[in-house]
Amino acid sequence: MTPPDRASERTAVLLMGYGSPSGADDLPAYLADVLHGQSPSADMVAEYVRRYERIGGSPQNRTLGSVREKLERRLGRDWPGCRVFLGVKHGHPALRDVIPEAARAGFQHLVAVPLTPYASLWISEPYQQGVADGIRASGSPITVDVRLDWHLDPNWIAYWSRAIRAELAAHPDPEGAVLLSAHSLPQRMRDQGDPYPEILHDTYTAIAREARLDRWSFTYQSPGNTTEAWLGPDINDVMLDWQRRGARHQLVASFGFVFDHLETLYDLDVVVGEFAEAHGIGYRRVPMPNDAEEVVEALAARVLGPASRPGPGPAARVSARA
Repeated sequence: MTPPDRASERTAVLLMGYGSPSGADDLPAYLADVLHGQSPSADMVAEYVRRYERIGGSPQNRTLGSVREKLERRLGRDWPGCRVFLGVKHGHPALRDVIPEAARAGFQHLVAVPLTPYASLWISEPYQQGVADGIRASGSPITVDVRLDWHLDPNWIAYWSRAIRAELAAHPDPEGAVLLSAHSLPQRMRDQGDPYPEILHDTYTAIAREARLDRWSFTYQSPGNTTEAWLGPDINDVMLDWQRRGARHQLVASFGFVFDHLETLYDLDVVVGEFAEAHGIGYRRVPMPNDAEEVVEALAARVLGPASRPGPGPAARVSARA
């Protein structure tokens, strides 16, 4: 692997994350940003305060900071002096602020990688919008090469295979089941051609094969609280189906995410955990990668490898100029 544009000292790396409120006081502004400027209701704010208090606050921002530091050190082995910036879609440090910061520091080109391996339009378009906003806010020319699509990186698959096998070895149950879960998507976005289900299929198939799983299913989790249809099967339905097939203990591997946040610590450990307990199902969850070495290696490979292939679709190279 070789650094992109190695001859130029004006290239840096931009690690992109979702972002999280740092505390209850930040929630109204954070939710308004998620809602594209629409003020959240008092009931919504109170509900999210309750959820974050239930999990003791989200570790997401700390994890992002740790990944940034580890990625910078890792890239420095092949790219001495490499600088890694961190920007998030929602909250701080916002992409629209970080890109002008990089421009002021003298960088003219950024190689940007999201801290999600899935090149779904639903996931990637907000990152691209944040990048576009940041470029427009920059006082000097800067280009950004957004590199998506690392869901089949060998390091990513290896993490989940290793972690699942470790949990199964620690809690053996020949009649148990493994549930590979990912965030659901509104059905309308699938109808509009989002390749998310196919991307997930390729990923969970690779994980199941590498981990040598026999009794397993794919499931969606965390559907939005809306009246529209969301993709299934839903995790609760899949758990009940496996229970009917004799699986009293079920292990959830939430491979759709990279790190712990509300969708794992609350949606799974609280909501799904309570559902499982109420139905007499033993629930366990595979630890998330967070800032594991495999994640850092996968991100480094995406930065140091070739640019995204030209062509239509979310995995195409995205470049913009102020």
